[in-house]
Parts: sequence; structure tokens; C-alpha cells
Amino acid sequence: MGRFKFLALSFLILMCFPLLTYAGNVDTFGIGSKATALGGAYTAYADGPFAVYYNPAGLTQIKKPMISVGGEIMNPSLKLYNYQATDFAGRKVQPYGKDITDTSPDLFIPFAGFVIPLNDRFTFGFAAYTPYGLHVKFDSNPLVNPGAYNNFESYYMRMVMTPTIAYKISDKLSIGFGVSIGRSYSGSERRLYLPGTYLNNKVIKGTFKDPINYSYNIGILYKPIKQLALGLTYRSEAHTNFTGTVTIVGVQSVGASTVINHPDQVQAGIRYMPTNRLSFEVDFLWTHWGLIDKYTLHFNEPIASLNNIREQTFLRNWKNTKELRFGAEWKATKLLTLRAGYYYDPSPIPTDTFDMVWPDGNKETYSFGAGLNFGRFSVDTAIQYIIASSKRYVRGDSEELNSSYPSTDAPGKVNTEGYGKLWGYSLTLNYKF
Repeated sequence: MGRFKFLALSFLILMCFPLLTYAGNVDTFGIGSKATALGGAYTAYADGPFAVYYNPAGLTQIKKPMISVGGEIMNPSLKLYNYQATDFAGRKVQPYGKDITDTSPDLFIPFAGFVIPLNDRFTFGFAAYTPYGLHVKFDSNPLVNPGAYNNFESYYMRMVMTPTIAYKISDKLSIGFGVSIGRSYSGSERRLYLPGTYLNNKVIKGTFKDPINYSYNIGILYKPIKQLALGLTYRSEAHTNFTGTVTIVGVQSVGASTVINHPDQVQAGIRYMPTNRLSFEVDFLWTHWGLIDKYTLHFNEPIASLNNIREQTFLRNWKNTKELRFGAEWKATKLLTLRAGYYYDPSPIPTDTFDMVWPDGNKETYSFGAGLNFGRFSVDTAIQYIIASSKRYVRGDSEELNSSYPSTDAPGKVNTEGYGKLWGYSLTLNYKF
């Protein structure tokens, strides 16, 4: 197949590929099954189309046109134990001491990409994927879920398409650059806790989108010797301008806007290959979550039923995170390759802004996978088990939870314990022309 025919076919496949899905939490759980099985320790490996995310320079390793299509199914399980809410007047919010379990559906996260070498030096790649996101759902009935006054459904995600070019400077050194063209969505729903008023138990929801935003990925791949590879990638911040509506159901709906920028990241990796069949990689990942210190909703007109407020600010005070990711690969036979990975993922969310919109905690991720090579056609698989490293304890110190039971004088108080786990199942189909 000619290069231009391959390029046209690949674009057609990706444009028809559904991308409107949500990821499982505030960061990616893997793009492509190979990288996922390796725990995301892939910056110095990056030998497939999803190098456009992990390290664009890695595209120069691909000598023939290649296309990859796949997805991951995520099955989340979140629980808040012994949820005790006391309102501003000191009254216990019923049911008091309730265990709350999420009702989030299984989530499907697709990804697709292709690579085409243009000549001995230049390689072009293109991929569509969801770099990170969140979708959480709980029971909306406050008689079952007293946390519904804080949140019972929320989502936040960015979906991108990333055209990328890579250049091979020498046999040892390559560089790459790609532009991520994205669309972002955010929203939440909760109940109003206003006892004694007609607004008590009313649903308030916000839906927002940013139709287009941009970021870039830049990477370097250096192989000083055959057994060693070094990779470095920078993924830039994406600036957003969310617009949408805030609605008190049955009462009022107003236009609104806000800004929630997507964080930049630095990822560096070292891959060591003691033999042709065995390799190990360790990656360091830094994420600039600290840029999300707060966000403010600006309303196009006053919300009359809520004291004519024109804006509302939500504190976040998120913290930058650092991770070490480990991956290992063994080519057992020409047909079968086995992979495994591990990483510890600290939460960027401090206790004082923990809530049911972003119910995140420190996590450990264990991953396993296999690759089957049938020549031009290959299959990559991965299984992830993600579990909270410990319970998340809230002892009246979350301003976001406390403010769900307010008055003009003082907020309420919430005690609870959070815990969660998640299973992920990933499959990628690859074809080299």
C-alpha cells in the first residue's frame, strides 16, 4: 500500500472512531495495552503509535507503516464508610453513619493511532486518545446517600488528537514534536441542603465544555549503547475556557463560565536490556497538579434564589505529584511476550478539599499483560489492579464537604473514611503494512 493511501485510510479509521468516553480518575490509566502492561514505564521504549503521548521521538524506531486500534474497560469501586454529617445547626443529617457505595458504570476508554515513515530521517504519527479524566456516580437519593448534598455525579475529561513528527538526528539520537488538539468536558450534580426552604433537596447541576484547546508533546530518545535507552518527554499545559449552564432544576437556569486548565507533565525513563529477550525500565513522572488551586464559576446573571450570587469559588489547593513507575518485559518465544508493571500514585488532593466530586486517594497499580506476534499482525493485552494504599480519613477537616451543609454563620461538619479499587482490561490490535 502506498504511503498516501495508508495515510488516507488511517485518517478515515480514526475519524470514525468513537472518542466520547470518560476515564476513571484524574489521570490516565494507560494509552495502548503495551504501555499499560508496563505500568506506564514506556518513555525510553515508545516503539508504537502511542509514542506520540509517551515520547514522540520513539516514532523513528518504526520502519514500516503501522496502525493500532484498541481500548480499555475500567470497573471502578468506591466506598465512603460511616458517613457522618452534622449541619450548621448541629443536627445530624439522616441517614447518619451510612456507608455509601458508588454506582459508577463500567467505563470504556478507546484509543487509536498510526505511524508512517516518510524517509530515513522523518516519521509521521497520529493518535486519538483520552489523556486523563474522571466520571463518578453515586445514588442521587439523599435518604440513601446523605453525601448527595455534596455531589452524586461528576465528570471531567479531555479528549485529543495528536499529529506528530519525529526526526532521527543520528543512529543514537532522535527528537519528536506533536500538537494535541483537544476538547474538554466537565459537569456535576448535587442536592441543595437548605432545610425549611422550598429549595431543600432541589437538584443543582452544571454542564460545561471547552470546544477546542491545545497543548504540545516534545520528546528525546537517546541510545548510547545497544543495551541502554534514555527517554525524556514534556507534555505542556492546556489552557481552557469552559462555558455552559448552571441549573437549579425547576427553578432557574443561567449561563456560566470557568477555567480549569489541564496540567503539564515531565516524564523521564531509563530502559536496560541485558539480553535481546529481557528488558527493564524505570520512569519518573512529575505532574503539575498544583496549578489547580481553585476555580470560580462566573454566572451570566444573578441566581435569584441563592441570594443573587454572581459567582462561586471552589477551593482545590491540589499538590504536584511525583511517581516512579517500573516495567519489565520478557520475550518468551517469537510468538509470546510477557509484561508486568507497578507504580505508586500519590493523590494530588489534600484532605481539606477532599469531596465526592473528586474522591481520590493514594493508589498502587499492579499491571500484567501479554503480546502475541503473528508477523504483520499482533495483539497486546493488559490487566490492571488499582487499589487505595490505605483508607482516606476525613475528620471534619474537609472544607468542601463541610460547606455542603451551610448557613450564613458556619458550615456543617463531616466525618467519613474513603476507600476504593479498580480493575482495568485492555486490548490493542496492531498491523504493520
